[in-house]
Amino acid sequence: MKIWFPYIYAGTGSDQFTKVLSEALRARGHEVIVSCFSHAWQYFPWRLFIEPVPAGTDIIVANSWNAFAFKRPKSKLVVVEHLFVLDPALGPYRSYAQSIFHNILVRYFVGSSYQAADKVVALSKYAWQRMVDVFPQLNPVIIRNGIDTDYFNPATDGKESLEGRKVRLLFVGNPTQRKGADLLPQIIRQLGQGFELYYTSGLHMEDTFRGISGMVPLGRLDRVGVKAAYRAADLFLFPSRLEGMPLAVMEALSCGTPAVVSDASSFPEMIQNSVNGRVCRKDDVCGMVDAIRDTVFDLHKLSLMGKAARESALEQFSLSRMVREYEQLLKSMLDPSQKFTQANKRHVDYRLRHSIYLDNTVENWTEQSDANGKAY
Repeated sequence: MKIWFPYIYAGTGSDQFTKVLSEALRARGHEVIVSCFSHAWQYFPWRLFIEPVPAGTDIIVANSWNAFAFKRPKSKLVVVEHLFVLDPALGPYRSYAQSIFHNILVRYFVGSSYQAADKVVALSKYAWQRMVDVFPQLNPVIIRNGIDTDYFNPATDGKESLEGRKVRLLFVGNPTQRKGADLLPQIIRQLGQGFELYYTSGLHMEDTFRGISGMVPLGRLDRVGVKAAYRAADLFLFPSRLEGMPLAVMEALSCGTPAVVSDASSFPEMIQNSVNGRVCRKDDVCGMVDAIRDTVFDLHKLSLMGKAARESALEQFSLSRMVREYEQLLKSMLDPSQKFTQANKRHVDYRLRHSIYLDNTVENWTEQSDANGKAY
């Protein structure tokens, strides 16, 4: 197969997904081309319609926010929904500028991409349900993300003994409200002197938690550094309010580090409470504090949860499983018995009909977002 992965740079896990899946499919003998476009194109993705498709492309794999711009008559289109931002659960946690961007522009972009798609992929059962709630005619397939469980593995000598040191918690990700970063200082304050919370800077380099007792900045880590951080941590803390299928949680589990998460979105599909981690009510700081204390103060339980974390990563979140499922999906789409739909023509008409409106909307919106900060 010849597969094209066009994407607009976001600096998030969706970029990493594209890199990992494209490399894995290339290693399996497929001809793969990856095209990265500037982040600025996220506001005007329909203008990428003029971008030529690599000759002989069988299948195009793209993000839901811009996939419609890459639809071509002679190639099949797979749309991957990494984070369904039209989920009402996200409402309280986005800025005014984000609300405008998501509800006016992204709604058009996502709807156009779904309409153009030959297949739509959801990352979890939760995402599948939310997508169908908003777009009832949609019938996505579910393929969970995967990570390199051979690379992200436990240290050969196991975890360092807790005797004589503080408990190490770890948060990896952008310090946004959606990811529950505002809860981190509250959690560490309630835990008290026996705990330290290490955190990365994520996409944004500013130190949001500078000067807060018990919080230790790690900066922006490379792949080697983040693996070392997962291994060194006793628990991975991720109180996010909405996720697709977060790679950071999978990577922590794969390194034998149990995760403490909220019960929001896809987390209950990833974490079995008191087995490979703890699942707490969303925004329940006291519940998370109690879960952390209960886990680390029972060393036998903590050890068993670490082993279960690694086993769950191997069974559910391996890269080989994800690549195999995507390869099966792509091959099934090229089966001669599959009929070509009329989605292409309907989609092109839709995009052209709205392109002038969207140009004007984006011009007005970007003026406002410049004054209010980034909207993604």
